[in-house]
Amino acid sequence: MYARIAGIAPGGPGFKHLVVRPRPGGGVNEAQARFDSPYGPVSTGWSTASGTFRLEVSLPVNTTAEVWIPASAASQVAHGSARFLRLEDGCAVFAVGSGTHRFSA
Repeated sequence: MYARIAGIAPGGPGFKHLVVRPRPGGGVNEAQARFDSPYGPVSTGWSTASGTFRLEVSLPVNTTAEVWIPASAASQVAHGSARFLRLEDGCAVFAVGSGTHRFSA
C-alpha cells in the first residue's frame, strides 16, 4: 500500500533517499499516508479532481527524494523549489530535499 497507493518507497538503504510515485487510478481518487522512517516521518497526500493531480510530500531532515508526477512535460507541473530531472514513463521526475513540497499538474 505504501509504495503503490501512497507512493512511498525506498530509493536506497535505510530510507535516506526515497522515491515518491503515487499511482492514481483504479477508482482511487485520493490518498494520504504516513510512514515512520529511521530519519522521521514521511508523508504524502494526493488527489485527482477535474483533471488536476495534486500532491503534497513531507520529508524529514537529512533525506532526499525523487518525486514522480504524471505529466508529459515538466512545464505542465507547478512546483516550488523542486529540481526537474527527467521525463520517464509518462511522468515528470523532480528532486527534492527535506521539508514540505507541493506539486500540481
